[in-house]
Amino acid sequence: MKVLIVDDERSVHEQLKQIIPWEELGWRIVGHAYNGEEAKCMTADRMPHLIITDIKMPLVDGLGYMEWLQASEVAAKVIVLSGYEDFEYIRPAFKNGAIDYLLKPVQQAELLIVLGKVVEQLNEESRAMEKEINEKAVLNMGIVLMQDQLMSEIIEGSLQEENEMIVRGEQILLQLPERGYYVIVASLTDFDKHVNSRYEKDRFSLYYAVRNVLTECLKESGLKGDVFRNLQKSNEFLLLVTVDTGESIQIDEMLRRLNDSIQPAVRLMVKLGVSLRKTRLEHLRVAYREGVEAIESLKLGEAGGIAYSNMVGEIPERRMELSYWKELREMLELLIKTGSLRDQDALVSKFEQAMKDEALMTLSGIELKQAFRSILKAFEALPQEDTTVLTLLESVKASVNELRIDQLKQQTREMLEYVLQNYNNDLTSKSGRQLVGTIIQYTTDYYRTVTLEEISNKFYINKNYFCSLFKSETGESYLEFLTKVRMEEAKRLLKDSDLKAYEIAELVGYSDQRYFSQVFRKHTGMKPTDYRKASVE
Repeated sequence: MKVLIVDDERSVHEQLKQIIPWEELGWRIVGHAYNGEEAKCMTADRMPHLIITDIKMPLVDGLGYMEWLQASEVAAKVIVLSGYEDFEYIRPAFKNGAIDYLLKPVQQAELLIVLGKVVEQLNEESRAMEKEINEKAVLNMGIVLMQDQLMSEIIEGSLQEENEMIVRGEQILLQLPERGYYVIVASLTDFDKHVNSRYEKDRFSLYYAVRNVLTECLKESGLKGDVFRNLQKSNEFLLLVTVDTGESIQIDEMLRRLNDSIQPAVRLMVKLGVSLRKTRLEHLRVAYREGVEAIESLKLGEAGGIAYSNMVGEIPERRMELSYWKELREMLELLIKTGSLRDQDALVSKFEQAMKDEALMTLSGIELKQAFRSILKAFEALPQEDTTVLTLLESVKASVNELRIDQLKQQTREMLEYVLQNYNNDLTSKSGRQLVGTIIQYTTDYYRTVTLEEISNKFYINKNYFCSLFKSETGESYLEFLTKVRMEEAKRLLKDSDLKAYEIAELVGYSDQRYFSQVFRKHTGMKPTDYRKASVE
């Protein structure tokens, strides 16, 4: 179902885009027009099923646009927006075919009711469209959607005041717990893959089935609570369970029943994360984060499982084998900083090794997030005006946040391919200067131990070629530069510290004090001891 929004105020576009989860309901916003003339072009080009339009706009107003629409071949339904409460002002809109009107600012519940009208009319006109507008079932459960929306606002932090939570809940027939409660986060494993292969992309039927299983298990356990879908994630449900102190055993029984029931009922595995017991509504968001972190402590290779928040701190810290990730990040940083990479195959090879299932599945969710966020830092150094990069970055970040492994691997590959295609150029004089500048900085940071061999390996560049490039760009050899850096640090230490000469020699990279003294004298014209005396005087 395609939606076109027409209004001359950008704030209205933003509000309508965010007020309900359009795509989750099966609707898709296909355009934003800011006057009636622009709306005509978009309408003819994109053929929307629903148009939400303001009346008062520049160039061609809403009424003129609706008159054009009635004369066209576009059979779209129209909802009118108005900032005026005078019904006489919007009466002409109904003569031009408006299905209903909404006053600004638009309220979520009112919009859902009007969308329900649109669906009913479309169904009456064409029953053949039922499969494409399966959101009717969800719209008919508008109260459930509003409850999901309220819980999503609470756990994401946009609603934090306890009294407001209670009042908002009462308005949508939701009784929030007044005593102790747990939050149980249910994360569906490989959700998108199963939706496509087993549910013919009908995610709403799957949501309906999962909610029923969760609700039934809650009832059978004898516990009081409610089930919500997190509208910010595609594969996550929450159970808000009200309990007294002695009912923890019942929760354990319910979790086992849940773990056993989901797979045969909907052919999906589920990971369950249980928060610590809370007594205040204002701690709902904290409880949600505890449940998420409990799930993330499980290995990715575990298809299902139950994790408790009070056990997360007890899990032995495993040393992460992230050498491939570290090298991958460093190679990406080199490519992005210098605009060149002399061994593209090495980068691709490192990437593929890091992305193998056998490597990823040994990590916990927490470890995977750490690894990918390290990689994303390299990508974030790309030009911010590159909109393709920004789009790819946002998609990768969303998949990292939800631990959607298949999408994450595919999106990261797309990002890498884009960077290699658009930022990997031959070593021009400009990229040569960039490369030398990067190595100068690296040498300044690691002057004590750095070697030509290390530079060659780390920056994937032939030693002879590098020496020639460095000389042409700086006018001195790399070894001369390295010696200068070391000697400047030695001079500083001789002047500002009480360290012995042999200690300073070791600190700046010389194991042989005699050789250090010879190099220092050649560089400064005096022995280290004489330099110290002169600096004191």
